[in-house]
Amino acid sequence: MKLARSRRNPVTEDAVHLLDSLALDIEKRPDAPLHRQLYDRLLDEISAGAIKPGEKLPSTRDLAKVLGVSRNTILLAFDNLISEGFLEPMTGSGTYVARELPDQLTDKAPARINPAIKAAGSLDRSFTSPSGFTNVPATLRHMRRPVTFRANFPAVDMFPVRRWASLASALYRDLDADTAGELLGESDPQGYAPLREAIAEHVACSRGLSCGPHNVVIFAGAQHAIDLACRILLTPGEDVWCEDPGYDGIYASTIAVGANPIPIPIDAEGIIVTDGIARAPDARLAYVSPSKQFPLGMELSLERRHELLQWANAAGAWILEDDYDSEFRYAGRPLPALHALDREGRVLYFGTFSKTLFPGLRLGYAIIPDALVEAFVSARSVVGRFSPMLEQALVARFMDEGHFAVHVRRMRRLYARRQDYLLDCIRRKLGSWLTAQPTNTGMEIIARLSRGLSGRHVAEMAARRGLEVLPLSALARDAEVDHLITLGFSAFSEKQIEAGCDVLSEVFAAIEAAA
Repeated sequence: MKLARSRRNPVTEDAVHLLDSLALDIEKRPDAPLHRQLYDRLLDEISAGAIKPGEKLPSTRDLAKVLGVSRNTILLAFDNLISEGFLEPMTGSGTYVARELPDQLTDKAPARINPAIKAAGSLDRSFTSPSGFTNVPATLRHMRRPVTFRANFPAVDMFPVRRWASLASALYRDLDADTAGELLGESDPQGYAPLREAIAEHVACSRGLSCGPHNVVIFAGAQHAIDLACRILLTPGEDVWCEDPGYDGIYASTIAVGANPIPIPIDAEGIIVTDGIARAPDARLAYVSPSKQFPLGMELSLERRHELLQWANAAGAWILEDDYDSEFRYAGRPLPALHALDREGRVLYFGTFSKTLFPGLRLGYAIIPDALVEAFVSARSVVGRFSPMLEQALVARFMDEGHFAVHVRRMRRLYARRQDYLLDCIRRKLGSWLTAQPTNTGMEIIARLSRGLSGRHVAEMAARRGLEVLPLSALARDAEVDHLITLGFSAFSEKQIEAGCDVLSEVFAAIEAAA
């Protein structure tokens, strides 16, 4: 199959001939993942000058057809080369070899270093980053600050710091010989027992889960728990159902262990189970966000929940249920958690305090089936050993004394008001360019752009004006969602929301004028 060429910024003959030959090389190297083979070959040719700086590459769709692989494979290779500075995406035009290549290409043996590692300081040029960590998405690497419209960020300025400080002070004052040995020494890798008891009670009351403290394992956030689950439950080459569009952390963790993320499409009822069965019937794992699909926002229907459980039971597969922000529900009664419907012990449930309290706390938890508890505790004792005990003890007191429930209710009311205000601002100031509907749960809304507008381009232009607008295409593999963006509201006052909408209207006007 020949690669298509556009009249504007055409692909050169050298690029076509070179990339047409990639299929032969991939067939000769069954030892490495396809995206890694493509990454290696492109980097070698860029290093050798066979593909020159500024040269346009064929589209990811055309490459997928020529090589006979999924578009996701091409995107993984391209995204890695973009993040390392070898390729440059141009909105509306395509992907090009960078005009100014990274310095490491001048070395005899180029070092392929994860940008997150490179940013930490100079490293020996002979270092080669493990292949599983070369495709870490930029959305996982950057520090999160409350930039206007950032999604999934709590109102940290409204956290009851004085109450927290008072509890911390009392905790230190109450330390004696016995408690000092527990809280200041090494601790149980499974987590602080009173916190595990408080969490088991919380999820039983709020989400209908049937579990005890022995099922609870404490982690440094939900992503830590998800990553460890992938290490324990997966072996290289196994398939994992991943929502598309969906959370980039599960894609990164799946790839890191050598497994294959299989993008499964989403519709109005959530993940399409029949598509998952058609694409990967023997998958070992399925990751879902049933309470509020990330990032599209719908609930997984009850029928789909039963379909998913039936498949997992028949296939002997595990389900990772990420319940990242269900505490903030503004309308209607939630469906029962997937874990609450599970009768065979196939569901692992993940929660986090990063959204309900504050991200800097770095505490999350998992509700683990009885059959897996020992494996998770053993792995936790190796990976990170244990979470800081004083923070765990503080959260336990915060929950036991009722402050957690009070804070969540207060934030729920505040976030509901802020969502209403954002929707009103959109109607008043941005109606010519986008439409948005309220969300029943969470910290952000989905907005649909008018015809002809690109989410990636809008996000790029908004970033130049100090806003953070997330295009859903940044979280998609095969899904066509570049007409959708997310706008966060939870962390921002009405004044900030108003000012942000004013700036965003100027961004849209500038895009319109340049069209």
